[in-house]
Amino acid sequence: MAMECVDSSPSDLSIPEIPAWLHSYTIKKHLTSYAEAKKIKNYRRAAHVCLWARLEGWSMFGRLRGAVMMQLRFDGTFGFPGGLISEGEDVVEGLNRELMEEIAWNPTVAPVTWNDYYNTQVDSPHNLVLHFFIKQLTLGQFCDLEKACPQCSEYGKEVMGSVRVPLYTMHNMYSGLPAFLNNKFTSIAKEQLLLSLYHVKLLSEEEVKLAILHSQADQHRLTR
Repeated sequence: MAMECVDSSPSDLSIPEIPAWLHSYTIKKHLTSYAEAKKIKNYRRAAHVCLWARLEGWSMFGRLRGAVMMQLRFDGTFGFPGGLISEGEDVVEGLNRELMEEIAWNPTVAPVTWNDYYNTQVDSPHNLVLHFFIKQLTLGQFCDLEKACPQCSEYGKEVMGSVRVPLYTMHNMYSGLPAFLNNKFTSIAKEQLLLSLYHVKLLSEEEVKLAILHSQADQHRLTR
């Protein structure tokens, strides 16, 4: 598949500003520019994307802010759609290819492009360079994609299914997003989720911080 639109030169992609309260999640020290990442040798490359849509309203469980897609992987962990980029393959082309295989993505409708690029991180323990994208869809596109996911070639193999992330915190101050954060995530997917919620302003900085604190507090209580 050839991408028709490359929105900006990869050499111009900047490192985003990471809020101080996420520094403890070891995000900042692993960040690098795309240009510097290209110089790294003998590392595999991977690209993933946070697909989301705005959704206003309320449910019986809490306020609805948006729909954010993650997936349950073959290894029992949660992660974002995407995967390894083949040798010599363009990152954006490889990401769209992976999305077709994993979630029945149709790149002719709303392709992921360099305009959706967010950051690059180096996972040295696993010899991986990880490129992350954030792309907004319409709610209709998002719902259509959820319905199409079971038709992808990797469904039931590499991917066990897509899920929406609960973005509310219920009255017990744990159920919802704090509880979801205590799942097992692949690599840095948990940190990518928190950054995405903060970056697109689905949750305020204070709301993300509280979700982290409530998640940690309940986890500490259960292990005492």
